[in-house]
Amino acid sequence: MTIPATHPLVLLTALWAAAPAHAAFPDRPVRVIVPFPAGGSTDLVARALSVELGQSLGQPVVVENRPGAGSLVGSELVARAAPDGYTLLMAGLSNVFLPDVHTNLKWNPLADYEYIGLVADLPNVIAVNAQTPYRTLADLVAADRARPGALSFGSAGTATPSHLVCEMVNHRMGTKMQHLPYKGNAPAVNDLMAGHIPVMCNNLGGTLPYMQAGQIRILAQTGKSRSAAAPDIPTFGELGMAGLEAGLWMGLAAPKGTPEQVIARINQALARTMALPGTRDKLARLGATPLPTSAAAFHQRVADDRRAWEPVLKNLDLKGN
Repeated sequence: MTIPATHPLVLLTALWAAAPAHAAFPDRPVRVIVPFPAGGSTDLVARALSVELGQSLGQPVVVENRPGAGSLVGSELVARAAPDGYTLLMAGLSNVFLPDVHTNLKWNPLADYEYIGLVADLPNVIAVNAQTPYRTLADLVAADRARPGALSFGSAGTATPSHLVCEMVNHRMGTKMQHLPYKGNAPAVNDLMAGHIPVMCNNLGGTLPYMQAGQIRILAQTGKSRSAAAPDIPTFGELGMAGLEAGLWMGLAAPKGTPEQVIARINQALARTMALPGTRDKLARLGATPLPTSAAAFHQRVADDRRAWEPVLKNLDLKGN
């Protein structure tokens, strides 16, 4: 017997066949690309929530490091990935800086993503090797002024937040410390501890364990107030250097065009994960403060930071590769 095309069973079968592949999202592991080497704060934050996020999604969340060019390599990989929710970016403040450094990009580090939700914020710091004589920011400034250009500072790479914090110190304090870009914060911290470089700017999470171990000394931190994780470290504002308040935020982003229902599914899983006491405790141990996980808050943060940093970036006239 031939079933008419209008029979309910035929119509239902047709609907199932036409259902989009993302209807059952996720049905396989999800990758989170960290555009920095393993061991840095972006990597540590991603790994701090990956297990619980995977449990909330019902599929493993795999953190994959794709460092290079101050986060450009990993960020572009995600921007060009299939917009299906299976390749995400642990985006950060460095995305705000990339357009001013790499002016010939064929993609937009700000516009070519769907912003899912913020995760955490960490203060940025300026630190020195513990064996140096610099015990305060004033000591460091005085040493550089006595021999302009003799001191060098390490960073995670050109136009990363760690680079720009030290450039801001140069700009505001009249120092001439020379920039030595690394491929991520972790290798720069290693050279700082080994005494190969005397100074570096970093985020608090990437330096706090080494300060506690007595290997480095943190001289100042960004923020309107001191971090609860480092209450003994003064802010730049306290030391008379206003305008250095921006911390290092991180959040999950997907390629532009990822379906709304997929973004919503990931956002819901992220919100549940961030509400867990265990997740918040792991972030606190990194010196990180949890942030609102709404996509709207993420979009606003990107827009606000872009407006705040644009004149600074133009004044520094940064050049990428």
